[in-house]
Amino acid sequence: MLKLSIEREPFWLDLLPGVRVQFRPITVVAILVARAAAAEVLRGGGEDAEIKAGLAFTSSLARSGIVAWEGIGDADGHPVGPNPDNVDAALDLWPVFDAIDRLYVAPAILQSAEKNA
Repeated sequence: MLKLSIEREPFWLDLLPGVRVQFRPITVVAILVARAAAAEVLRGGGEDAEIKAGLAFTSSLARSGIVAWEGIGDADGHPVGPNPDNVDAALDLWPVFDAIDRLYVAPAILQSAEKNA
């Protein structure tokens, strides 16, 4: 059964010990933009294009979805907000990227697949 949800409020996920991130729910528009980012990487070809396309897909969803965060700071330990540069810097850290991919992106993709089954 396809379950329609009108709940579109941002929600918090605990990514790592001491790190919480607030995300917008993933929308159709966000998925389409992420697909376009991945397709652009694939069109460029080159070594590891498929891996880089996956990176582009998850990164695009994270950039559009992150609303706020706690427990992330600059090199001096001062809290910083989730502006585009800071989001990209956080995504360059494997534990952050992996947690966002597993906890934010994958459930949305799996939910979409279940709806189409």
